[in-house]
Amino acid sequence: MLFSDLDHHQLSLQNCCDDLAQQHQKSLSKVALHKRFNGRSFDFLKSVLAEQMTSKLGVAGENSWQPFSKVIIADSCKFALPPKFEKDYPAHSGNHAKSLMNIQYSFDIKNGNWEVLELAKATENDLAYTKRTLEHIREGELYIRDLGYVSHAYLIKVVQEKAFFINRLHPLWNPVLCDTGKAINWVALYEKIHRTKSTHLETMVTIGKGERAFNCRLIAVAVPEEVWAERIRKAQIRAKSVGYQLTDEYKQRCRFSLYLTNTSEEMLRAAEIGQLYRLRWQIELVFKTWKSLLNIHKVKAVKKDRLECHLIAKFIWILINWKVFRYVDVFIQHHSPDYACSMWKFFKHAKNCGDALRMAIIGKLQFADWCKVFLFNIKSLLIEPKKGKKAGFTIVNDVFNP
Repeated sequence: MLFSDLDHHQLSLQNCCDDLAQQHQKSLSKVALHKRFNGRSFDFLKSVLAEQMTSKLGVAGENSWQPFSKVIIADSCKFALPPKFEKDYPAHSGNHAKSLMNIQYSFDIKNGNWEVLELAKATENDLAYTKRTLEHIREGELYIRDLGYVSHAYLIKVVQEKAFFINRLHPLWNPVLCDTGKAINWVALYEKIHRTKSTHLETMVTIGKGERAFNCRLIAVAVPEEVWAERIRKAQIRAKSVGYQLTDEYKQRCRFSLYLTNTSEEMLRAAEIGQLYRLRWQIELVFKTWKSLLNIHKVKAVKKDRLECHLIAKFIWILINWKVFRYVDVFIQHHSPDYACSMWKFFKHAKNCGDALRMAIIGKLQFADWCKVFLFNIKSLLIEPKKGKKAGFTIVNDVFNP
């Protein structure tokens, strides 16, 4: 299951039995193999994945990404399952699919380590997941999260643990200015940006009330008129569908991209906050690779234990190659700082060279020989710059290694 060239919707029990016979000279019937997909085999594979995740990479330099010990981004990846799995992995109400797989995933983009990978139920939303995992927040770590994961309780926990956050301001939150205690006048703020010809403005605000209140920085970045108009258009469609009308305050607020952070100005300048928040989209590149290239979402109606074993085996393969990807990426950037390794190109290449990795792992191919096979043309793995868009590594270098 780990090394098969076939995706799960194509992989049969007979394929697995044939592989056992060819690679390990073990004879097994389809019925016998079917029985071996059970809760114990799933627990075993989970323990293998957990051990791989515990084995951390050491690719970041001591002085890089200071002052943060980790920079963690998180998101969830969902895909439809056959109706057979409705009981174990139900879809939330309103979804056209009866069954959904929800994978909660987070990784440390400073060190390249996977922090969390969990097969979860789609009926538990991202906010509920955050509430369940608050105890994992650690001092000195920077968390960059989508609004779906952000709650008042989450931000308070980050502050209490002396960790750091960067996220957008929730549309339902109404921060007040620290110096006056008054609500923000969005019209005046927009006029000030235009008058001073600034790209952004920063101010200290208070979030919450009473004992649960805390202060943080609010960075307001004015968006172009066409972006503002598109935001209003989409918001009006949503409001009309539920019988609401947009307020004038909401319309003026839409003129900005609004970010909250408890980092100090000495740590990160205001202009860098929006750039770092863009790194959150690195996780979207990961999900795109999983689905479009590795087809983790293409499954068939087998028994639950076999489905889960297949997914975890696939993630073990991805993690092994992810570690190689990180080392190759660091090697490239160390020798040529203007270049980096493309995640998409790397995993496409890794998929084509899967047999070589298998032979290296079982000891039939020396590591040096595997390197010659896998890295014979490292230039073909480089990121190609896109006009008008900064790659993730460029953003990091602009902020931390100017």
